[in-house]
Amino acid sequence: MNKYCIFIQARMSSSRTPGKVLEDIEGKPMLLRQIQRLQKSNKDIMLACVTSTDVQDNAIEELCINHGFNCFRGSLDNVLDRYISAADFYEVENIIRVGGDDPLVDADQISILIDEHIKTKSDFIFTSHKKGRPYGCAAELISVAALQEISKLTKDNLYLEHIIPWFHNHPNQFKTLQINSSEDLHRPEYYFTVDYPEDLIVVKKIFNGMKDSGDFFTFKDLISFCDLHPEILSINKHLHQGFDI
Repeated sequence: MNKYCIFIQARMSSSRTPGKVLEDIEGKPMLLRQIQRLQKSNKDIMLACVTSTDVQDNAIEELCINHGFNCFRGSLDNVLDRYISAADFYEVENIIRVGGDDPLVDADQISILIDEHIKTKSDFIFTSHKKGRPYGCAAELISVAALQEISKLTKDNLYLEHIIPWFHNHPNQFKTLQINSSEDLHRPEYYFTVDYPEDLIVVKKIFNGMKDSGDFFTFKDLISFCDLHPEILSINKHLHQGFDI
């Protein structure tokens, strides 16, 4: 069994920005940049792109195969089942979930999540909240056993399509742990996820502006750069509300 595995949840279909995960960012597809950045900081942890069997997602599988990355394909709409099936396939006990539209996710937080899991044995550990990482930089560590239990308890589309809400809506069912960011890195007003076309402009400007730092600049470097260039973050600020909690 593998104790931990990073799952990057990615798909080509998007109502606002179709095909965004393979959009070119400074000469590389966005998803490739994200996978490489995560792998660079977490060399000893298995990583897999978890996409769907929809024909549109053939391109994601092709990218993974061409670059030697694991790729699992499951249900398009039942994401809960996709995760459980992928965990079974890779024989994983705990997953670290990362959104495929978050190319600037903090890759170094993975070790923090794992360290906290070793200490606390929590079922759900997350930085995706107002006091955690900025929107588009967060991740969650989730026990596969917890996901299996949830799958037995509900057929509600909300919980089949999104694996995080159950933990927030049923806080007493599982052991959960919220990880806060340090004050020097706490930026709830920054939004780095790629949802709208404007978000893509922001990400492209950031990678272009930071290219002298190479492909693997740190989360701290990212925050420092954005603090110095508020005009970039103003492009998409009006589009997002941030985390609900």
